[in-house]
Amino acid sequence: MIKVCGIVLKSNEFISVCLEGTQDDYNVYPTTYQKVKLHDSKDQKVVKDFKNEILNFFDFEDFHHIGIKERISKGRFAGGPITFKMEGLIQSSDYPVYLVHTNKIKAKTKDKHIRMDEVKAYQHDALLLAYYLLGL
Repeated sequence: MIKVCGIVLKSNEFISVCLEGTQDDYNVYPTTYQKVKLHDSKDQKVVKDFKNEILNFFDFEDFHHIGIKERISKGRFAGGPITFKMEGLIQSSDYPVYLVHTNKIKAKTKDKHIRMDEVKAYQHDALLLAYYLLGL
């Protein structure tokens, strides 16, 4: 059975949804890592602790695919500098990490019945990404 993790990075938060199964038959499973904050991005110990916490989470869950919703790098809606730092820390894992553009997610989830009521509102984008990853 395939296990995936969809991640959205906003401000200083790591927001995730974990799915297991296939796009036709999947389960959302709860973890303690639905929302993790990087409290002080300038403190080396805090950054290392954040990285270790996330990488230990990946190791414990043993995901087949991990995806990060791609952020805009330029312009008015560009991602902040902390999200780019968090992205780099996540990409340093030994697991395959995909950066997935919003348009790809929308194309794969269009006309699909995805159970949004199983996650909190702030996790909706991470759920759509995790659903996309089940199709890889």
